[in-house]
Amino acid sequence: MKLHSGSPYWLLKHGLVTVVPALQQDETCDVGVIGSGIVGALIASALVDRGFDVVILDRRDVAQGSTVASTALVQYELDVSLTALRGLVERERADHAYALGAGAVGELAGICRSVGCAAMPRLSVYFTRKRSDLDVLAAEMDARRSMGLEVEWAGASVLWERFGLKAAGGIVSRAAAEIDPYALTHALWRHCRARGARLYDRTRVRAVEETGAGVVLHTARGPVVRAAYVVHATGYEAALCLPPGLARLNTTYAFASEPVGLRGGGDMIWEYAPNYVYARWDGGRLLAGGLDEPYGLTSPSECGLEGKTADLVRTMRELMPALEIEPAYAWCGSFASTADGLGFICPAAPGSRRLIALGFGGNGVTLGVIARRMIVELIVNGFSRDEDLFSLYRTSAAQWPRPADAGS
Repeated sequence: MKLHSGSPYWLLKHGLVTVVPALQQDETCDVGVIGSGIVGALIASALVDRGFDVVILDRRDVAQGSTVASTALVQYELDVSLTALRGLVERERADHAYALGAGAVGELAGICRSVGCAAMPRLSVYFTRKRSDLDVLAAEMDARRSMGLEVEWAGASVLWERFGLKAAGGIVSRAAAEIDPYALTHALWRHCRARGARLYDRTRVRAVEETGAGVVLHTARGPVVRAAYVVHATGYEAALCLPPGLARLNTTYAFASEPVGLRGGGDMIWEYAPNYVYARWDGGRLLAGGLDEPYGLTSPSECGLEGKTADLVRTMRELMPALEIEPAYAWCGSFASTADGLGFICPAAPGSRRLIALGFGGNGVTLGVIARRMIVELIVNGFSRDEDLFSLYRTSAAQWPRPADAGS
């Protein structure tokens, strides 16, 4: 599956960074991790810090899947609003999911510091351009306040004066951060390798065999990896292997602008709309994305990137008319979403030693931080206290919101 096309900004900014060999001989370890993107790196670093012997495999070069195409808006929000999620699951479970996200944003800052990467605290603005949606967003703000999240309302004048944003109103949240996802991933791999983890790229796992003693990873190159557990951190590509109806694949579009200078202190924005846009900053460059389409209509290898980039640039100019926005790099990528906005972090089947960590949705980095803790719990304790919330078998995973909820 082709996960991105065009000119992903982080790859142009940093290059390949981590160059490792392909697997040439059999390996034995405590835990095998399939996937070298940011979720795999977050999980592997937690495992090596707990003393586990870890081997990591990826069919591509290191971090060359969805991670290199991510705009990495680090927020606690899910693609499904808190009010909508309360309609899908019990209120306590919905609130807990949002609380986990808020906690993960703070935890990520500590992870970044531990490997020498920056994590800048930011404000996040969840806005609407339509006055008819203001009551919906006001109710969402009340729901978040009721569970203790620090949020405030910003009307049209405040959005313009503080953020340079031409919109009707929105919710300002304090639990958000700005990171370089690609640099963080490579920093985590340096950390893992310094502690004995073995990382191999260009090595496709063609089959995973469960045995009484653990698992055997059979690679297309011939060598095998024997482990007590395997973690599937293969990202959006894994959506093709899940039971029908659990995830939907989409194509999203993004661009990085020529340097234009900051507005709003570099804070990030995210639109409440069925076909929303979002944006953050990297230095003086605006990184914007959105205008998603179902993967069946356009895949990253076929996408009308030029036309979609023009649409996205036009939308951002309307939202931020004080800026002279010109695209420097543009790309498109695949991502998967779930009906309730939550990913999947659990055993592949009851009692299985195959664990999955799929941070589906628009905040995969945040879910990767949650998975980091949960995977360790599943291996050490045999269960995780939040396993039911992210299970493949939860009822809400198969219940897609009505079209009226799609913007949330």
